[in-house]
Amino acid sequence: MKKLYLGVLFHLICLTPLSLLAQLNNGGINALFGIDGDTRSNYVKYGPSTGNIVSDDWFSSNPSGVTLIDTSNASVYLSLLQSGANLGFFKRMSVPLYSKINGKLWLDAVYGRDYVCTSPLFDSTIFTIAAKNGDNPINWLGGTSNVPDKNDLLDVYAHMRRDGLSVYDSLWLFTGVSTVGTSGSRYFDVELYKKDFSYNSSTGTFSTAGTESGHTQWLFDAAGNITQTGDMILAVNYTPGAPPVVDLRIWVSQVTFLNVKPARFNFGPNFDGATPFFGYASILSKSGTTAFGSGIANYSATPAQDTTYATPWGTEQSTKVWGTQYQTLQLVEIGLNLTRIGLDPALYTALGLNPCTSLFSDIFFKSRSSNSFVSNMQDFVTPLQFLRPPVMDYSLKPDTLRCNRSVATIQLTNNSTIGNYSWQTLSGNIVGSSTDSSQVSVNKAGKYVVSASPAIGCPPTRIDTVVIPIDTFPPEASINATVGSNYSYLQLYGGDVAASNYMTPFGGSQGLLWNWTGPKSFTSTVQNPLTDTAWGVFQLIVTEKRNGCTDTAVKTLNIWDFQVLAAEYMNLSGKTDNQSILLNWQAAAQLAPGSYVVQRSADGVNFISIGKVYPQQGSSLGSYAYTDTHPLDGSAYYRIEAVSIDGKTAYSNTIKLSGVTSDQKFSLIRNYGGNQIALVCRSDKDQQAALVVYNVLGQVLISKSVHLTNGTNIIEIQPPASKQHSAIVVSLYSDNQLSFTQKVVL
Repeated sequence: MKKLYLGVLFHLICLTPLSLLAQLNNGGINALFGIDGDTRSNYVKYGPSTGNIVSDDWFSSNPSGVTLIDTSNASVYLSLLQSGANLGFFKRMSVPLYSKINGKLWLDAVYGRDYVCTSPLFDSTIFTIAAKNGDNPINWLGGTSNVPDKNDLLDVYAHMRRDGLSVYDSLWLFTGVSTVGTSGSRYFDVELYKKDFSYNSSTGTFSTAGTESGHTQWLFDAAGNITQTGDMILAVNYTPGAPPVVDLRIWVSQVTFLNVKPARFNFGPNFDGATPFFGYASILSKSGTTAFGSGIANYSATPAQDTTYATPWGTEQSTKVWGTQYQTLQLVEIGLNLTRIGLDPALYTALGLNPCTSLFSDIFFKSRSSNSFVSNMQDFVTPLQFLRPPVMDYSLKPDTLRCNRSVATIQLTNNSTIGNYSWQTLSGNIVGSSTDSSQVSVNKAGKYVVSASPAIGCPPTRIDTVVIPIDTFPPEASINATVGSNYSYLQLYGGDVAASNYMTPFGGSQGLLWNWTGPKSFTSTVQNPLTDTAWGVFQLIVTEKRNGCTDTAVKTLNIWDFQVLAAEYMNLSGKTDNQSILLNWQAAAQLAPGSYVVQRSADGVNFISIGKVYPQQGSSLGSYAYTDTHPLDGSAYYRIEAVSIDGKTAYSNTIKLSGVTSDQKFSLIRNYGGNQIALVCRSDKDQQAALVVYNVLGQVLISKSVHLTNGTNIIEIQPPASKQHSAIVVSLYSDNQLSFTQKVVL
């Protein structure tokens, strides 16, 4: 195929096929982006196929769809422009750099709205001196002036993407320009700078970081392979009714232009620069079957019926009024396959070029006075940042495994750039991830390492280690209880707030939850609930709010847990009968003790046991009696001690009985406190005495000194266990003589 100067001609209008030599299509969908003279996604206005076709574009046709250009505050701009304001502003891509959408890698996008020269308004970004392509930009000067409508730039667009998710997929550049005027020939440039390029509106001067006559040159090795990328320009010449021309050039030294034969394209005959050392060289295509791209303008055979959507904030029409639509021939769109042309860094990775780094940093739209590449430039849009280096500036949110969180989530939030993430762990365990791996799920404490790069095929540019801890520190559960008056209710006390609020690596307690269960379907969620005296098993589960960890306490509660008066369950009464005391009491079956111990006291404080009664079996309410045949002389106090099988005690009411008098000075009480016996003696004075216990052979078993006080005295006697069921003799000596002796069978 004949080599073609890639100032390639391609029909942007008339809906006729492009020149076969151009290797460009007359509109179409490239890398899922619509080059159709329209700005709406999923709709193709002009081109080989039209209608509702799945495709991306500058703006979404659906409010809920993904729009390429950010439309935030659109209503504000619309209101200002509609009221006649002369605004210049820019909008960036609606999603972060390197976003992966619909199987394509969106590198960057930008939109610019320029000031217009609508009388009496003036455009404040006009070249005010003779400025030409190929000059050093620092020699240009901008300011406020007017230009013809055909040179008055209005809306400008730029977007770069990969036709896939890898940096090795085809690289496409899409751009669009609208002008105020729709008649007459129009000439404009889309210039891309490798290094920083900016405009100072206060001084009207331009600054550039380019070191080769204000630009950055492309470099090649001896074989013609690119070793360094530089500045590039698309010079567009567009005349209604004739095919537009796109002249693609790159900035090189004159030495390179004259001596290097590029491996994937050729230099054309044109080289233009302000000095003989550097300039823009035209590119000639090499043979191939892959299309360079597409180009088209909005055109309707009936201009008044053109319904090309403009922007969400409207646009300036050639009639110098605001409108929602572009007029026919007002918008031009271009799409170029930079990989096919041979300018894609991914083609030269073996030589050190990195497809993951930024190809350009700024884009500059400007108009020219004629079709000559070096004709005077007219209007311009303030340089726009475009394709700045992607930065892995994501924010990282770790997590903590807890008792109530067996799977933790590590979340990466993309900021300016969407990254490609890979995860590794040696001590943890990854159980799942999102489709883009910006979120992973783990179920084991440990260290997790994430490696981030801008896209598939790029080496990591940021590596982070995330430590996932586990918080399993439990609270303290306990159960305590008291009974209300007459055993009418139970007051439960749960947990231990102070003990649960201990310091951990995750802080102290953040509060506790209470879950009680018990007899008769008892439940409660307060710390210290009340319930009726439903004796039985109570359970309390205490939960720490911070981590969901629990501790469980279980306790069986019954009346025996409370050593208090159990008058509700035992009612004691008694009376004097001659020289004896008759005691009677009733006990509820739910008390169910192992035995009842009869206790007596001379002062109502200090009680001794004088007898034992065993409960009846199978009775719901038992009646019991006991006779004290050796009562105290005078008044005495009595009570019943109920003793459970496991040794817990409860007490009846206490009664006082009086009126017993006796001349008998000595008596023995059997079964006193179990297997003990007791000697009861009345003394008319304080004195010392001796107690001696013999066996039937006269051998001394017990001998001890006792102190007798004036009144009734009780001397406890504990016979040796070996003498059970044997006869013993109990003797008491006072005033150096035998005062009492009696034989008793144990």
